Amino acid sequence: MSTEDRRRLSLETVFWLVDAVVYHVQAWVFTRRPWLLAQALPALVVGGGVLAIFASQFGGPDGDLVSHYDLAVEDALARDDLPAAKVYSRKLVLLDELGPATRYALGRVAEHEGDLFRARRLMSDLAPTTGSGYPPAHFWMAKQLLAAKAQGSPDRVAETVHHLEESLSSSDNRQQAHECLGQLYLAKEDLDEAVTHFEEAAPRCPELYLTLAEIHVRQKDDARFLKALKQANEHFRGRVEQDGNDIAARISWARGKLIGEDYEEAEKILLDGLLRTDDRRLCEVLTLVYVAMADEYASDNARDLAERLELLKKALHHTPNHHGTLERLATFVRHTGPEADAARTMLKDLLANGQVPATVHLVLGSAAAADGKWDEARLHLEQAYRADKRLPAVLNNLAWVLTNADPPELDRALSLADAALELAPSHSEIRATRGQILARLKRWHDAVADLELALTDFPDRTTLHGVLADAYAALGDEELAERHRELAGDDSVKAPPNEDAGQLEVGEEP
Repeated sequence: MSTEDRRRLSLETVFWLVDAVVYHVQAWVFTRRPWLLAQALPALVVGGGVLAIFASQFGGPDGDLVSHYDLAVEDALARDDLPAAKVYSRKLVLLDELGPATRYALGRVAEHEGDLFRARRLMSDLAPTTGSGYPPAHFWMAKQLLAAKAQGSPDRVAETVHHLEESLSSSDNRQQAHECLGQLYLAKEDLDEAVTHFEEAAPRCPELYLTLAEIHVRQKDDARFLKALKQANEHFRGRVEQDGNDIAARISWARGKLIGEDYEEAEKILLDGLLRTDDRRLCEVLTLVYVAMADEYASDNARDLAERLELLKKALHHTPNHHGTLERLATFVRHTGPEADAARTMLKDLLANGQVPATVHLVLGSAAAADGKWDEARLHLEQAYRADKRLPAVLNNLAWVLTNADPPELDRALSLADAALELAPSHSEIRATRGQILARLKRWHDAVADLELALTDFPDRTTLHGVLADAYAALGDEELAERHRELAGDDSVKAPPNEDAGQLEVGEEP
């Protein structure tokens, strides 16, 4: 045994002895009569002096021993051995008094005891919100803020970033801190800072190379994109070759191929996985692959349309409720010809099989409304409404159909538009729908309020200017009415009818 080992063993023996003495003295004091303590006091003083002299031979706190007990506390807490953690923390108090390692250990023990108030007080003293403190405490504070989802507040985000950056000065949590900082900066759209931290973390967490590749696509940095993508694909391919049932790795490998536009390889990777398991996650990513492949056929010639429809059919087979697929099928439904008929057949097959009725009825109803087929549109949108009364697009489009029905049902239409706006208060199309219904009800002031708000980002302003011209004329403001007539480009007050004016596009998120 080396001299250093003997020294450490002697120190440990001393502190075990002191801890035992303190424990037994406490037990004795609280179970004996006070006069007995007075009789034994001289002996206790002498014993304490001997221990003090013996301990003084070894100087101040031993840094290695402090680290040893600090790690012992963490190990005990990791094993949920709270009694052992308390023993080691008491030894730290004896060894280090109230140094940062000791206070951190006491804070961790308090956390495991459920005393979060005391834990936060100890940690906040060690990790100030401005300036540098004890790195592990800074990381603890950052984790608390992240767990509380404080990143919604700009001030809290800045505080979280501060704690994570201060924790980087210690190697203990550096890897996790870089990963967290990367995610925070990515959420803030600070791509350069996100890349800086992800590149630090990626060598030990190769999964992050895929995230880096996705960021480099957004940065239009082709060289770094290709490098990160190659590293990601090599990592995930290796994992799949080692374990073919590693679904997460297989999906990430396919995603890498997808963003690299190697669609056939992505399809093969996922289909091979589906031969092993019917995991829905594989189907969802395969759907994205087929949608991306379909989007490659941009022209409207018959051959391309047929190929595109076939790919969308495959996508629908794997994920019947995929919004992007249904949105693209809606464009077929609104055309004529064999492709449109095939798209309608696919959607009706979904209905026949009881799959995603609200969304499919919404697609068919919205397409019919766009063609002015109000009865057919109402049939489908009423079914969509019965299936899901909380889809803003269903509420809005049904309200628009009822407004254009013969005869119109304006009171019910207004009620539906009100409900849609409660679910999506900032959506201009819904506000435009309600404004036009209010105008039909001759509630001119209310109509003007909605229509003027909708004008800010409504795609068909001509229609709204026409309705506003009607409204201001009815209110007696001929000057504003004339101005809206000019903007509508219509001398007869009313704008030309637009069957889509109040509809949400299928797939559009309110």
